[in-house]
Formats: sequence, structure tokens, C-alpha cells
Amino acid sequence: MNSYEILMGLATRWVVLLTGWVWLIGTTTLAEAKRPFPQSERVRGCGIKPDYLTPAELNSGIANYYRYWLKKYMAPSTQVTGDYKVIFDTNGTTVSEAQGYGMLLTVYLAGADPQAKTWFDGLNRFRKRHPSNLNSALMCWKIPAKETGVSDDCATDGDIDMALALLLAYEQWGDAAYLTEATNYLGAIASALVRRDFSLRLGDWNSAAGQTRPSDFMPGHFHAFYLATGNGFWTNVENKCYAILNQLQTNSAPFTGLAPDFAIAQSNRWIPAPAKFLEGPHDGHYFYNSCRVPWRMGWAAYTYGDARARQLLTGFMNWAVSHQETPTNFKAGYRLDGSNFDGNNFDTACFISPTGVAAMVTTNRAWLNRTAAYALQRREAYYEDSVSLLSLLVMSGNAWLPEAMDSDRNTIPPAISSSQEAGRINASH
Repeated sequence: MNSYEILMGLATRWVVLLTGWVWLIGTTTLAEAKRPFPQSERVRGCGIKPDYLTPAELNSGIANYYRYWLKKYMAPSTQVTGDYKVIFDTNGTTVSEAQGYGMLLTVYLAGADPQAKTWFDGLNRFRKRHPSNLNSALMCWKIPAKETGVSDDCATDGDIDMALALLLAYEQWGDAAYLTEATNYLGAIASALVRRDFSLRLGDWNSAAGQTRPSDFMPGHFHAFYLATGNGFWTNVENKCYAILNQLQTNSAPFTGLAPDFAIAQSNRWIPAPAKFLEGPHDGHYFYNSCRVPWRMGWAAYTYGDARARQLLTGFMNWAVSHQETPTNFKAGYRLDGSNFDGNNFDTACFISPTGVAAMVTTNRAWLNRTAAYALQRREAYYEDSVSLLSLLVMSGNAWLPEAMDSDRNTIPPAISSSQEAGRINASH
């Protein structure tokens, strides 16, 4: 451990002990949780965890970060008492992505937060009150502060995160209603957001073929959906995500392992989307969507031991380490060849914290420790803070998934034939 790591460790210890420890200890006995936070000592995975702090210090730092996150971003509904939303911007807007992050965070921090179930249920009721105008089983993407006059379609990532959160809630609090709701939700996702070739749509509005967003690729989620339902449909979705990412990395980013914000199919191969495909000039670059890919892939690699995810991250981390001496020098976006573009010359947690998850499964101890130290102390805005906190949960070993591995093994269920289309509508037993 070098002097930088020692100093960061000492600084973080004081922050943790002075501001977070009392809250964590004082509330863990009040919650009715089957898997109370922290779970880091129970969850075994394929990779390493930060060691510049003790596990207790790291967990307390995360609990303190969560308390800050709640105070800043959790808000009551302006229309229905008891419902909650996660504030997305300074105007008081929320989006389905934010509700998904909030539901994941509250279910994971149950046991440390005596109100976790109250927050979770309020967030879940809010998302059901604001359905997509195309599919009432999915959530509307964006809701203004006053929560009136809402008419919008859905965004894929928010619904997938919320479906996983419901499965986690069933394991956390034991209420079978969560499992029933999750199963029905998965059926809607399968029907509206997955194409016949098992690629993911951008949302229920996305009727065009051959368009997808790599940051929606959540192989750990899809593996969990398979384990929960026994339906190989989800294995096919999982396999498709890996296949697309592998093709993008091999053909478009062989020296960096970077993924684009959006991808399109052209001549039977997936390529980065052109500039201004959907959001702006960086749609084909490693930008504010795809910065989450190392977190999503690393989560699957660590928790379920998936060698495909680890392999995708190996190239990425080899480039990152050779390109930047320390995580704090990692910039806010790159072209897929690793070159800079105008305006990326600053550091931000939504790009840096996910690299710590990649470092876990590629066993880069120095990078992991420095990233965890950075993430624990960094405070920015909703998106950056949410991605950072969720990445910290994985880095600390607290982001458990249903029926996760209990030893260092690598289990990938066999894919089913794409002709088994019957599972598309009702993705359950």
C-alpha cells in the first residue's frame, strides 16, 4: 500500500467513524429484514474486495453515504401521501431509472435503515401510479415535479431494475406479493422490451429493429430472473447481451474494451450508433450511458462468477491501467479508440466508481482501493451519486442477488432454442 492509499484510508476512517457508525449500530436491530445490511461477510464472489479499510469501516461508510443520499434525493409524492420518488434534477422531476435505483438501494440497506421497507413500498406505489402510455404494466419514463399531466412511454433500464428490486424485496421481507408482482412485471418486460432475437429495445416505443443501449445489458439481473422463474427465455436475453458486447468490443474497441452509449445492427453485425442517433454527438462514444457497463458486467462477474463478463472487463481494465496511472485521472468519456474529445477533461464518479467493480473481478487491488476511497468521499448530483453508491455496494460485497453463488464456481445455464417463443409473454414457471 502506497502513501496515497494510507492517507486516503486514514481520512476515510475518520469520516466513517465520526459520521456514520452511530447510525448504523443504532438501527440494525429495528428492521424486520431477512438479509439485513451489511451482507458482505455472507456473500462470496469471484474477485477481491477493498482492503484499505476494515469491512466494518467500509460498510459504515456506505451506510453514511446512503443516509446522505436519502436526505438529498428521496422525496414524498406531491399528490399521494405515503408515496415516494427519487429526485432526478433541480426541478423536482423524477424518472423510472431513479425509481429503480431507489428501490435497489432501500432493499439493500434494510436492516441498517429502519424505514427501508416504507421507502421501498412508497417508491413501488409511485411507479405503479405512473404507467407508460403504451403499456400500463411498465413505468412512464419521466414525471414532472407536480406529477400531473403525465403522458410518456418507458425506458428499458428503469423497469428491469425495478423488477429485480421486487425479487430482492421478496427475499428481504418474505412477502409473497412481491414475488407475484415481480413475475407479472417480468412478463410485461419480456413482451414489450425484448425482440424476437432476444435483443433489448430502448423502450416500449422502440419498434425499429437493430437498436439497443449497452448500459441496459444487465446479465446479473437476467440470470437472477432465470433462477427465480426457471424460464430459459432470460438465459437467451443474457446470452444476447454478452454476444452484442463481445461483437462491439472485438470489432469497434479491440484495444480499449469500451462500449458505446448506443448500438445499431448493420449488415448482420452490431456497431456503435452514429452521432445524434438519439441523444447527442456522443451516442457512439463511451459516455454517460455506457459508463455504467463496467458496474453491470462486474456485478455479474463477481456475484455469479460469469467468465464472459470477466473477459469483457479484462480488456477494459488493461487499457484503463495503461492509459491512466490512477482512477482519479479517468476522464468523463472517451472515443472507443480511447482518445479524448472536447469537454471530457474532468473527473466524475459515474465514470470512475464503476471501474472499481471492474477492478474487483480483474483483481487489481491498487485500482480498487483508490476507486473505493474516491467513491466514499465524492458527492455530486443525483446520477453520479446513485451510480457511485450502487457501485460501492458491489465493491463491498453487499449487492447480493437471488440464489447467488456460495463458493467460487462458475455456473452458466444452457441456452434454450430461440424457437421456444412461448415463454415470451409469461416469463414464469
